[in-house]
Amino acid sequence: MPILGCAILPHSQMVLDPAREGCPEGVLEVHEGCKAVGEVVAAWEPELIVFLTPHGISAPKSPRPGIYLTPSATGTAERDGLWNEYELAIQIDSDVATGFLNHLGSSGVACVKITGTEAPLAPSEIVPLWFLRRTALLKRAPKYLLLSLPTPVGGTSVIRSETSKQRVPDMLQYGYHLHKYLAWLPHKIAIVLSGDLAHTHATRCKDPVYMPNPDWKLPVSDAAAVFDGIVEKWASTLNGDFILRDAAALVKEAISCAFDGMVVLQAVIEKEGRSKFSQHVFARHRPTYVGMIACVMQIDKRVPNPEFTYRPPQVEY
Repeated sequence: MPILGCAILPHSQMVLDPAREGCPEGVLEVHEGCKAVGEVVAAWEPELIVFLTPHGISAPKSPRPGIYLTPSATGTAERDGLWNEYELAIQIDSDVATGFLNHLGSSGVACVKITGTEAPLAPSEIVPLWFLRRTALLKRAPKYLLLSLPTPVGGTSVIRSETSKQRVPDMLQYGYHLHKYLAWLPHKIAIVLSGDLAHTHATRCKDPVYMPNPDWKLPVSDAAAVFDGIVEKWASTLNGDFILRDAAALVKEAISCAFDGMVVLQAVIEKEGRSKFSQHVFARHRPTYVGMIACVMQIDKRVPNPEFTYRPPQVEY
C-alpha cells in the first residue's frame, strides 16, 4: 500500500505543557500546531507509522543507522524531575523491522540492531509520540517501524551538524532505500520525523528548565533564523533546493538535529512524486534557543479525509 503522508514534530519537552508556570512565549503556538499534526495523522488512519529519531539508542555509539527489533518500546519525557508524567508505550512491528534490516543489508548498509523484550524511549521520541496518541484509538491501531538515524559517534546535535552537509548523499540513499522497501509493504503508511530546527537562537530566557544542557556548549548564531525560515519554505513547497542546497549550507552554524531526517523525507518525497503532495505548516516558532516546526505533507488522493484540516485556535499574548 502507498505512503499516505509525512509529518515533522519537535521534541523539546516545553511543548508538552504550555500552561506550565514561566513557559516561554511561543510554546502555546507550537503546542497547538503539534496537536494539529496529531489530528491529521490520525485522520489518515495509518496501519504503520515509520518513526525517524535523531537521538535513538545507536546514535551515541555508532555512525550506523539503528533499527528497533523489540516488540515494544516505552519511556517518559522526564528531564530533571519534570515531565515524568508523560509516559507511554508503543508496539513495534518486528516483522517489518526485520525486513527493512535485511533490505538494507542486501544493499550493503550495515545497521545497529536494537534487540530484547522492550526498548527504552527517550524524550526525543516520547514528546512527538505524545501528540500521536489518537492513532492508538483507531479501529486498527498502527504499529511502528522505529528507526534511529545514522550520526557521527558522539550523537549530540553539535557533533551531528558538524558534518551534516557532507552526509547529504548518504541520507538521500537511506531515504531511497526506505521508500523502496515501504513500496513493497501491504500497509497504509505514515512517516513521522522527530526533530528540532536551529539550536543557536539568541534568547532572553534564563530559566534552566527551558534552556539546553550547559555541557552542550551551544553557541549563538545569526544563521539560526535564516535556517529556520528556509526549512519553512521547504515544508511549504517541497522544493528540494531549500533543504539540499540552502539549509545544508547553514546547518553547521545553525546546528539542527532535524536536518538529516528532513533530507530522508526529501528523498522519499522525491521518489513518490512531489506533485502528489499538499503541504500544511501549522506552526513554526523559536520560544527560546531552539526553533521548532509542526507540519504535514499528505497525498490527498490516498487519505480518507483529504479535506480534513485542523485549525489551531488563535493565540493571544
